[in-house]
Amino acid sequence: MKKYILSLFALLLCITGCKEGPDFGDALYMTGTLTSSTVRFLVDGESSIGLTVTSTAKTDTDVKISLTPAPELLAEFNKSTGRNSQLPPEGSYTIDGSEVLISTGKYQSTQIKMSADADKLQEGVSYCLPVSISSVEGGGDLGVLENSRTAYVMLTKVINIKAANLARNNCFDIPGFGGENSPVKALGQMTLEMKVLPVSFPTTPNGAGGISSLVGCEENFLFRFGDGAGKPTNKLQLSKGSIGSATHPDKKDHYESWVDKEFSTGHWLHFAAVYDGQYLRVYLDGEQIHFVETKNGGTINLSMAYDGHTWEDTFAIGRSVGYQRFFNGYISECRVWNVARSRAELEDGICYVDPTSKGLVAYWRFNGETQDDGTVLDMTGHGYNAKPYRTIQWVDNQKCPF
Repeated sequence: MKKYILSLFALLLCITGCKEGPDFGDALYMTGTLTSSTVRFLVDGESSIGLTVTSTAKTDTDVKISLTPAPELLAEFNKSTGRNSQLPPEGSYTIDGSEVLISTGKYQSTQIKMSADADKLQEGVSYCLPVSISSVEGGGDLGVLENSRTAYVMLTKVINIKAANLARNNCFDIPGFGGENSPVKALGQMTLEMKVLPVSFPTTPNGAGGISSLVGCEENFLFRFGDGAGKPTNKLQLSKGSIGSATHPDKKDHYESWVDKEFSTGHWLHFAAVYDGQYLRVYLDGEQIHFVETKNGGTINLSMAYDGHTWEDTFAIGRSVGYQRFFNGYISECRVWNVARSRAELEDGICYVDPTSKGLVAYWRFNGETQDDGTVLDMTGHGYNAKPYRTIQWVDNQKCPF
C-alpha cells in the first residue's frame, strides 16, 4: 500500500509540474516550505534560527537526514522569482552541524542552528542561502518532496531608523511633480509605495475630518484612510485610481479599491499600487490584495488632482484638497517608479532600495535628515526634494522590517 501511495504521489507530481499547494504522501520536506520555498530570517544584531525536516507520516524507524548549503541553486531561484538576491558574505553566518534526526514515531526532526551577524550584512540587500536535503538514511520507502527539498533562507538585516511624524498637521509637497514637464504626467507603467504607522484615526467617519490622506493626488490616484462618507476611518483606500488615454484624471477610467481590513494603531504597514500598462494591482506588506484588468490601458497622471489648476492640486504626501485631511502617524520610505515592480521586489525593498535602481523616479527615506533649505532629499539625485508644510517632527528607534 505504501509503495502504491508513493507511486501515485510521483504521478501527481509529473502531472502538475509545479507547486500549487501542499503535496501529500509519505515523504520528507524542509519544514515551512510546503506552500512557499522561502524561509524568512530577520537578522537583528546576532540572531539565529533553527532548520528542521518534517515527515508527512510518523516514521517507523530513526531517520537521519543531511542538510547542505546549495549556493549553486541561487541563480535559478532568482530567475524563477524575479529577485536579485545575493549569497550572504563569507563570515556573516554559521551553520552548526549538518545532520538532523527524526526519531521513531515522530514527525519532526531535531534542528541545526543557523546564526548570522547583522553587522556583516549590508542595509537593503536581499540575501539568500539555499539549504537542501542532500541525503537520507533510514525510513524505508520514505522519499523527499522535490519541490520542498530546499529551503531558500532569506536573510534580512533589521535596521533602526528615524521616521517623520506628521501629527495630523504636517505634509510634504513635491514642487518638481507639477506642470507640463512633470516626470509623472503620463506613466505607462507605475509603482507608488510607502510605509506608514498610524498613531490615531479620526473618531467620526463622516465629513472631511474622517479622511487621513497618505500619498498621491485627490480624486485621481490617492492612498488614504477613510472616505468621509461613512466608511471606517481605519480602512485603507486607493481613491479613484484614474487610468486612461486622456490627460485629465476626470476623463480617465476609474479603478477605485478598498483594503478589506480595519487597521490598528502602533504598527507599520507597507502598501503599493503597481500598474504594468494593463493590470492594476494593490499590495499590502508584499501580498497582492487587489487585482483588476483595465478596460483600455492608458497612462496614470500624478501631476494633478481633479481640479488640476492650482498648486494645492498637485501630488502630495500627507494631505489633499489643499492643506487639510492630514494623517496622524509616521511615514517612511516613499517611492515613485515608472516601472511595474514585482511582488518579490516589493517584499525585498520594504526597508531600502538602491537609489540608482532602474525606473526609480523619486525616493524619499524620511530618515531624519534634511537639506539646508529644510527639504527631504530625493535620494535618486533627480532633484524632486520633498518640501515640508511645517517643521518636521522626527521619531527615533523604529525597526525595519517591522
